Amino acid sequence: MSLRRPGRRTPDAPDAARAQEEHDALLYTRVAAEQLITASQVLVAEQRQSHAEIQALRRELTEVRAELAAAGALLRDGFESLVDDELGTREQLRQVRAGADYGAAWTDPEPLVSIVIPTYVHWQLLEERAIPSALAQTYPNIEVVVVGDAAAEETAAAIARIGDPRVRYENLTIRGPYPEEARKRWFIAGSGPMNRAMELARGRWIAFLNDDDAMRPEHVAVLLDEARRTAAEVVYGKLQLHTPDGEQGVYGAFPPADHAFGWQLAIHHRDLRFFEYQLAAALFDHPGDWHRAQRMMRAGVRFAQIDAVICDYYPSQLWTER
Repeated sequence: MSLRRPGRRTPDAPDAARAQEEHDALLYTRVAAEQLITASQVLVAEQRQSHAEIQALRRELTEVRAELAAAGALLRDGFESLVDDELGTREQLRQVRAGADYGAAWTDPEPLVSIVIPTYVHWQLLEERAIPSALAQTYPNIEVVVVGDAAAEETAAAIARIGDPRVRYENLTIRGPYPEEARKRWFIAGSGPMNRAMELARGRWIAFLNDDDAMRPEHVAVLLDEARRTAAEVVYGKLQLHTPDGEQGVYGAFPPADHAFGWQLAIHHRDLRFFEYQLAAALFDHPGDWHRAQRMMRAGVRFAQIDAVICDYYPSQLWTER
């Protein structure tokens, strides 16, 4: 007969087996949890490393893009300088300045001023606003040269109705060619007729006007006075912006800057007309007016500005569709 120690219970076989199973299960769970924690830590470390590698790749890509952009800008600047023929225009400027008649633009007491206007579809505004503002100048010795960009027949009729012998008109037979993209087309629209109008100009000074804008009466007089005072080859003022919704603003900066300069603000010496408007301006995303002014500045043309509003500007892209 077996004896049992008082106060202790000897577990039976099923209870002992169950306890062992629970112990083994707890041990397995603990080991599995530790393994899972270790695996998670490894995964987090790998993710951090991958994130760091991705960030490094992104930085490298950004650097490569910046290098490509810098190389592209350098190539574009070189191509633009080649197209502009910067060295050639400098030499041509020296030659025209050496001409015997060059200085007469400043010494002639009343030089003829040619106001040149390119036109396309705005024959009504040309008749009602642009040409009347040119003919109303307080400076009397002017001519107005209008050249159509293969303009409609109504243009010739409108000019004929004005009936002023100081106004001459010629119409080009082919428009452009201009880019299909509207923005680029707007940059250089009117280049051909503007170049032709400068060829036809007989004045010692050339003033510029868009067919839907208006000169203020003192426009030519004050610019010519400043040209004489400073011996500048280009003189310009400021413009008053008018939009369909009533917004107004005064624009014009010195020195000339992109989107702060337009030739409708200016007069320049006739002999600078070899600086033609270039269709290539659209290749460089430059408005034609700014591209032409920039080429002049690079060549060393003398600019001056007066602090006066001399032109009313009605942006065609806002008022009408070309």
